[in-house]
Amino acid sequence: MNSLEAIKALNDVSAYQRGMFTSAQARRLGVERYTLSRLEKGGFIERVARGVYRMGGAPSMREEDVYATWLSLVPDREPGVSRALERTPVAMGATSAWLQELGEIGPEPLEFCCSLRKQTQRRGIVIRKRLINAVDVVYAAGMPATSPARTVLDLVDGGEDLSLVAGVLGDALARGLVVDIEGLASEIDRRGRKVGLPRDASLYALLEKGR
Repeated sequence: MNSLEAIKALNDVSAYQRGMFTSAQARRLGVERYTLSRLEKGGFIERVARGVYRMGGAPSMREEDVYATWLSLVPDREPGVSRALERTPVAMGATSAWLQELGEIGPEPLEFCCSLRKQTQRRGIVIRKRLINAVDVVYAAGMPATSPARTVLDLVDGGEDLSLVAGVLGDALARGLVVDIEGLASEIDRRGRKVGLPRDASLYALLEKGR
C-alpha cells in the first residue's frame, strides 16, 4: 500500500474516532509499520500516545490524552461498530468528572472500569474490574463514562477530597444531570460513617452545603 492509499484508509478509520486511529487498526488495514513511520516523518500523522496517532489535519482537543488512552485499551476495535458494554472500558471517578466538566477536578490518574479483566503497566492509568449497568453510563467526548450520580459515589468511595466531591455534585445538580436525587442522597448518606461522620449526620447535606 502506497502513502496516498494509506492516508485514505486511515482517514476513513479516524473519521469515526475524532481524527485518531491505533497502530493495530492500521495494521488490520494493511498499513505497515514503516509506512506509518514515513507518514509521521512527513507530518501526515502525529503520534499522540503509545500506539495511537492523530491525522495531521485533525484538530487537537481538550480530551485528547483521555481519548487516546481509551482507544489504546482496546486497540483493535472496529470503528463505527458498537461494542457490548461489558467489553468496553468506561471512564470513572475523577476522569469521568473531568470529561463531563463537573467540579474543579483533574482527570489524572486516568481511571477506567471494565467488566473484563484488563491490565496495563503504564504509569498514570488505573483499570478496575467492575460490572457496570447501562443506566450508570453516559457518553462524554465520544467515549463512555460513569453517570454523574455514579461518579459522585465513586469519588466518595475512593477517598477523594470532599470539597472537590461537593463541587462535582453541585455542578451535576445545577445542570439537572441527576435523575434520582433522593436515591443518590440515600446512597451518599450510607457512606457517611466511612468518611468519619457521626451516625446521625448527613453526608449528602454536607456536600450539598459545600458545593
